[in-house]
Amino acid sequence: MENIYRKYRKLVGLTQEKAAEHLGISVDTIKRYENGSYIPANDIARRMCLLYGDMKLAYEHLENSQVGEMVLPNLKDKDLCCSTLGFLNQLASMDKKKLEIVRIASDGIISDNEVDDWTELEDLIKGLIQSSYELLYRR
Repeated sequence: MENIYRKYRKLVGLTQEKAAEHLGISVDTIKRYENGSYIPANDIARRMCLLYGDMKLAYEHLENSQVGEMVLPNLKDKDLCCSTLGFLNQLASMDKKKLEIVRIASDGIISDNEVDDWTELEDLIKGLIQSSYELLYRR
C-alpha cells in the first residue's frame, strides 16, 4: 500500500526537497513520514493538505489514527458518477425511513422493542455519511 504522504506529494509533482522547504521541515523528516517511520503531527498534516491542495489527505491522515479508525468509515475510490449515484441512493433510503426515525426518537427514548429498528437506522446513517465523504473526496 502506498504511503499517503508520498502519494499526495507526488500527485502535485513536488520533490521531497521542495515539499520540505514549503513545510518548514527537513528533507529527512519528509523521508521518515514517507517511509512510515514517523506519522506527522496534525499541524504538519494540515500544512501538507494546504500545500498539496487535497483535503482527502486530511481524511486519510485521521483515518489512520487510533481515534479516526474508530469513527471514520473506509472510503472507496469512486468517480463522480458512481459517488453521486451512491450518495443519492443512500439519501433515498434515508428518506423512506424519515417517519420511522421520528416515531422512535419523538419520545426521546429508544425502548427495548425499538432497539433493532434503531440499529438498522444507525447503519443507514453510517452509509449516508460514508457516501457523503466518497462524493466529497472522489477522484
